[in-house]
Amino acid sequence: MNRLTRWVLGVLTISVIACNEAAPSAERVVGVGSGLLDGKGLPTVSLSVTVADLDSLGNAYGITNDGQGAYVDGSQNVAASVDQYGNFAFNTFSANRGTATRWVNYDFSRPVDPSNLFRPAQDHTENYHFSSGASAFSPWIALQNLGINGNPSTECGYMGNSFSANKSTAYRVSYHKGNEDTQTSPTAFAVFTRVSVSPAVWTVTPVGSCSPVSDVAALRSADGTILYGYYTIPFFFTLTAR
Repeated sequence: MNRLTRWVLGVLTISVIACNEAAPSAERVVGVGSGLLDGKGLPTVSLSVTVADLDSLGNAYGITNDGQGAYVDGSQNVAASVDQYGNFAFNTFSANRGTATRWVNYDFSRPVDPSNLFRPAQDHTENYHFSSGASAFSPWIALQNLGINGNPSTECGYMGNSFSANKSTAYRVSYHKGNEDTQTSPTAFAVFTRVSVSPAVWTVTPVGSCSPVSDVAALRSADGTILYGYYTIPFFFTLTAR
């Protein structure tokens, strides 16, 4: 093998190595937060969720925390993320069995109709599951893309929660979700705001310019067929990428 041939082979070998290193697998491309692309959508974002007890004036919120600090994805059986579809998903107890160690508290003492005396019990041994997404009546941008690339920083969507009163009775609390997602819904939208890009931080509250109604949620049976009434249930969540 002469000198010229050896040189050409060396250049080709270096080029092949460089090309391989410059083309990482799509599954390893890191997006906002600590999530990885899973080949199905946006990068998931692992979250730490803070549930506030009081507003800036010292008034109690209608959804409050359990006194154990932030709800951290992957800790104490909590699951909290912005998923591959750009929605907020939050479970206070993701285990298949046992008793929940984390929960939230609900205050149903402020019904929209003062004559409504229904106050469901709350069993903190069960899971409190929140889900969110696009309403049919408001534009929606995946939360990963909110506030970047020319997108607005605030938007309206739905948010719903299910909880158990006991082992056999469950309820839904809905902000413009499911049965409540109508043109004239008396419930508030969940208002999502991107308050920081790096680190990625969002807030969620049922108050905002895109929501004609503030703070009101519907309480229904687990299957949605029974409406127990509408309640003023303000809340304020902060979602921080881990």
